Amino acid sequence: MGRTERGQVLPLLALVIVIGGLAVVAIGRIGGAAVDRARASAAADAAALAGAADGRGAASKLAQANDGRLLHYDRIGADARVRVAVGDAEAVARARRTDGGRLAPGPGREGAAPALLAALARADQVLGGRVVVTAVHPSGLEADVTPAWAGQLERAGATTGLCRVAPADPLRFRLCS
Repeated sequence: MGRTERGQVLPLLALVIVIGGLAVVAIGRIGGAAVDRARASAAADAAALAGAADGRGAASKLAQANDGRLLHYDRIGADARVRVAVGDAEAVARARRTDGGRLAPGPGREGAAPALLAALARADQVLGGRVVVTAVHPSGLEADVTPAWAGQLERAGATTGLCRVAPADPLRFRLCS
């Protein structure tokens, strides 16, 4: 190797490291944006269900429970339409009021707060069946489900709006915060 070729690898290696670092940062931002879009969609769905059942206040509370902000709420007849932001992402959703303007609790869901009923309705949609609730706790914001549904809710994660309370109580779920 001649004197003029000495040290040629070092600048090339530095360039490769800088490009690799920029790629990692870009991938992180893209991944974060995708997570925000998914969370915004789940928050909007839950807020629309709560809004259809109990109006703007319930929609706003459920959006906040999912780390979102209610940007727009519109009631047209039996439909509630919402726009929710989580981080930089926004999502829209629509839900229709049924059963005289209230979500019907159904068997095992008596005593559940409207926000919990909305999250359970979302879980029913996501999981493709009616989640069996064995008990609603006094606050109305937590419920116990059967072991089969607990596993499905755990796998679905925050998409349903319901999260496990504690590992020691695997059948108890509450609104995700």
